[in-house]
Amino acid sequence: MKVPAYSSLTAFLAHYHALKSDPSRGSDDEQLFAGMSAAIATLAPEARAALDTIEDSARAKRHRERAELRLRRELAARGIVAG
Repeated sequence: MKVPAYSSLTAFLAHYHALKSDPSRGSDDEQLFAGMSAAIATLAPEARAALDTIEDSARAKRHRERAELRLRRELAARGIVAG
């Protein structure tokens, strides 16, 4: 299943986290989640971890912002998020 286009990285991440936390997702949602996960998997492990952190320190925010920038670039290149 092709990952749909999102208007923002925030929208993409909100949908990704909603799918990730849904244990009863159907086969279409599972395929969509796999496609979204594949895009995120292009990031380094520490960048992926920064996207999931809820820590609120200045350091954690900086790492999360860098990870989001990298992810936004990857998603824009794939046509998933408006550049």
